[in-house]
Amino acid sequence: MIPQRLGALATSIGAILRLGYVAMLALLAQTVWAADFAAGVEAYAKGDHERALALWRPLAREGDPRAQYRLAQMFADGVGVDQDEWAALNWYRKAAEQGSVEARYELAVMYSIGRGVRQDRSRAAYWYGRLAEDGHVIAQHLLAGMYEEGKGVAKELPRAVFWYGRAAEQGYVQAQAKLGEMYLEGNGVARDLMQAWVWFDLAAAGGHDKAARERTRVRARLSAAELAEAMELSRELSPLSVAPPIESEAEPELARGLEMVRIGSGCFAMGSNPTETGRHDNETRHPACVDDFSLSRYEVTREQYAAFVSDTGREEPDGCLLYDGDAAWVFRPGHSWRDPGYVQGDDHPVACVSREDALAYARWLSDRRGHNYRLPTEAEWEYAVRAEQRSETGTARPWGDDAEQSCLWANVGDRALHRHYREWPWTIHRCDDGHVHTAPVGSFRVSRYGLHDMVGNVWEWTCSRYDAEYRGREHRCASDAGEGVVRGGAWSNSPRWTRSASRFASRTDTRFDIVGFRLAHD
Repeated sequence: MIPQRLGALATSIGAILRLGYVAMLALLAQTVWAADFAAGVEAYAKGDHERALALWRPLAREGDPRAQYRLAQMFADGVGVDQDEWAALNWYRKAAEQGSVEARYELAVMYSIGRGVRQDRSRAAYWYGRLAEDGHVIAQHLLAGMYEEGKGVAKELPRAVFWYGRAAEQGYVQAQAKLGEMYLEGNGVARDLMQAWVWFDLAAAGGHDKAARERTRVRARLSAAELAEAMELSRELSPLSVAPPIESEAEPELARGLEMVRIGSGCFAMGSNPTETGRHDNETRHPACVDDFSLSRYEVTREQYAAFVSDTGREEPDGCLLYDGDAAWVFRPGHSWRDPGYVQGDDHPVACVSREDALAYARWLSDRRGHNYRLPTEAEWEYAVRAEQRSETGTARPWGDDAEQSCLWANVGDRALHRHYREWPWTIHRCDDGHVHTAPVGSFRVSRYGLHDMVGNVWEWTCSRYDAEYRGREHRCASDAGEGVVRGGAWSNSPRWTRSASRFASRTDTRFDIVGFRLAHD
């Protein structure tokens, strides 16, 4: 018996050792994959598409979903290879089956609009459903719309309400407004004016003008007790912020969407880590502290700026720097914030404004509302964008280091942009935010401070004078002209520029079609 037991023990030990060896080989393979994939990303960023392809193709064949997704994008866009939608579809499918969120979204869009494949809304619904179940807020909203309209799936209003609700709970403004409508009308759900007011209130706080108007109408139909209960529920569902927004007592045209978020004092590591991908030389890491201040939840919109121009009769600018389609920004007479060279709505961020324009707006609003409005200092701006990320190991972006998640959080240079500007010369984010130029403020996920669009949409003026060496000017507002600082990146920018530490110097009297602002006050 003893020899038999010893033999069994030896067999077991041998099996364990073999399993350990297999695990070790698997870990080694993953390490090699990671190194080769990273080398491919670096090569691609430098424009060496041939090397990126050589590194990613074998990884994709071995089953690396990241490489499969990147390879699919190269075939889809014809970058480094001949454009081949079928090859793109094949690699998207492989990556999607292994859990790639980005690949699943691409497949859903392709089948939804018939891009590169025959339009098949049932397949689109399948992939949107996989994403929605994993918490993808845009997919949840789109899937809800498909159930509401019966496109690709059977028309089921209760399911539409369910998915609108999932997206609304994550702060998606359009879904909140839609849910308000459905409760107001009893469409797919029992009619409930209190619930309607709650969702309209949340959407209105996100800058949705129609929801704000509906909120006012519904409020008049609620009793005092019902309104108090609805307001409490709305507060519970509101995104986390350091302090509640300051209530406005200004005229309706000024108050609409102009919310301030109170941000507590603190210290943080300003600038970027020396190893951060895309880092510029002017991002020296150094300790910085700020006092309490308030920052507007959204970038100043065209509607808000138009009220200022109308009230003051401010002279229209004589032109603006616009992208000319040939890798340059060129001064174009006749263009201004009213016409930045692309179509905008009233709820889009104002662009083609100089720092002088922004300061004039702040002075005017200060006179009208009683607060001393100003632009944020550069240090305040970066403190706000980093939210809870205060350590030396803070990530490159408010949501983390992954640039491919940008389209969930920000309006950046992406595939939508590349489809419009086929000869776009710079690296894009390998995702699709659905907007070529600016997007309505508040269209993307909210930060931990309750701020929207701190990265992307338009660059934002700060009040600080530019200093490449960070010798203290980042803490002060400059009263003189010269070189100012803009932060945050815009709808046109690559991953290198859409980072928390990225900064750009511009003459304060210059107007770009990619630059706007938001307000601060002490």
